[in-house]
Amino acid sequence: MSAYTRYTTTIARGASTERLVLFSDAVFAIAMTLLVIELRAPDASAGELAGALAGLIGPYLTFALSFAVIGFIWLSHHRKFRVIAHADPVLLRLNLLMLFFVASLPLPTAILGDHGDEVVAVVIYAATISVVGFTLSGIWLYAWHAGLIDPSVDIAVFRYVLLQSFPIPGIFLLSIPVALLWGAGAAELTWILAIPISWFITAAYRRFSDRTA
Repeated sequence: MSAYTRYTTTIARGASTERLVLFSDAVFAIAMTLLVIELRAPDASAGELAGALAGLIGPYLTFALSFAVIGFIWLSHHRKFRVIAHADPVLLRLNLLMLFFVASLPLPTAILGDHGDEVVAVVIYAATISVVGFTLSGIWLYAWHAGLIDPSVDIAVFRYVLLQSFPIPGIFLLSIPVALLWGAGAAELTWILAIPISWFITAAYRRFSDRTA
């Protein structure tokens, strides 16, 4: 047995995911905390506070949107890694790639907060969310085909979890051509549909699975 083969079987593959999960949780927490840095108490004189606070509505809504999106992605990551029992170099690299875009999200959030009416800002933000979501789906797909998932997860559960991963990044991806064709405002309105569409699709699939079981 070569040194490389011994390396892959003893060190690089089959490792516990504990450190991976702890590191990922830290990145998610820092990214969610950094989102609020762009929100600052207005420097307003007497009688101007109400108007200054009104100017914070847009940036605050952008912060709330990003916080919710990162929160949903973290929940999805948490659920998947409850049953992804082992890690290998490819899985680690895919997870790092996803965390790179998670850590980068405060920047497109700040751009969107300052230029929410511009198509470029909307496209950058939507593209970042889409990449994060689809990379997480790629992690789940790879873990299944590489045999890294706990054997208690059968093909039906695998497909159900995979289906849950697609609606939110899919909606943000579809909002990019909407922005290019009809403007930033129309694209931002489509984001509101992400959570209800995600719920509808998963509920419909669950009912379908129950009937065919």
